[in-house]
Amino acid sequence: MKFVCDKNSLLEGVNIAIRGVSSRTTLPILQGIKITARGNVIKLSGTDLEIGIECQIPAVIEEEGETVVPARIFSDLVKKLPEGEVEVKSDSQNTVNVVSGDINFSIAGSNPEEFPEIPEVSREKSFKLPQSILKDLIKKTVFCVSEEQTRPILTGVLFEVFPNELKAVALDGFRMAIYSYKSEKSFFDEEAEKYSLVIPGDTIDEISRILEDEETEVIIYHTSNQVLFQIDNTKVISRLLEGSFINYNAVLPKDFKTEITINKDVFMESLERASLIAESKNNLVKFEIGDSFIVISSSSEKGSMSEKLEVEVKGMLLEIAFNSRYLLDALKAINEEEVNLYFINSINPLIIKPVGEKEYLYMILPVKLN
Repeated sequence: MKFVCDKNSLLEGVNIAIRGVSSRTTLPILQGIKITARGNVIKLSGTDLEIGIECQIPAVIEEEGETVVPARIFSDLVKKLPEGEVEVKSDSQNTVNVVSGDINFSIAGSNPEEFPEIPEVSREKSFKLPQSILKDLIKKTVFCVSEEQTRPILTGVLFEVFPNELKAVALDGFRMAIYSYKSEKSFFDEEAEKYSLVIPGDTIDEISRILEDEETEVIIYHTSNQVLFQIDNTKVISRLLEGSFINYNAVLPKDFKTEITINKDVFMESLERASLIAESKNNLVKFEIGDSFIVISSSSEKGSMSEKLEVEVKGMLLEIAFNSRYLLDALKAINEEEVNLYFINSINPLIIKPVGEKEYLYMILPVKLN
């Protein structure tokens, strides 16, 4: 194998493919990136057997072939090369030479035949959405996926696809995020009300790092057990989670008794201050809601604090407590200046909605007060 390409193009491809590389594995081959040179492109592939990532970049192919390079060494090397063209070649022993100007590196590669094949995903079923929308959708939901493996279905994000709407839902038993994107174009042609797929949170996380804030479309192909994200010249392939997702509509509270409108940044700053003192096990912060104010307080063996904020209040007065980390996670995902907080009583969930945005909703369970 022998090819010549631009250093920055190679680095971009390596940075994408390495996201699929396993950091903890007993199979040494999974710690590598497979390089395939065919036609006028090279394909860089990484996989941990759960997720596979492939990226194509343009190159001048002088000799077709393939090899596997150790991902971390190769990535670090390419980063430190000077600007300009890079020549990469491998021999029959999979020794890889990297030449840039007067720099000549030799790396011990591996047999590409030992590298697991990244599965092909049927392209019969698909839907599209802009990269910027998918990136925002992930930002506003993925932090709610469960880290516990006792209910594997909750370690993923539910995608519900309607003819002209895509809903993403994530929950972990303590909180839930729902994001809705409405499209003028139909997502599918079949005469069906909807269909759904649950994508592992780890996959969603990696995709968010590849996406750009632009309007070019991502095509999402899927079967009953696999999904493929086509992002420009990059493919991300993953298994889907099996099982029935929770009926999230059934747990959404209704008939709110108290509503607060508050500046998001002011609210966040107060919560961050309260978190400094909050008891570390559940980051407990307490709200005392008056007729035109909210008092945010916390206490622990470290000390105590309280802060009164002037806010717009409608409805009943209330005392309630929450895990401050869960509140802050949601507020960091919101772009709008103000949020509405909806309460029923001290034991029912809180709903947070950005003012002026109907597409996003966040629910959090309260912590029981002694």
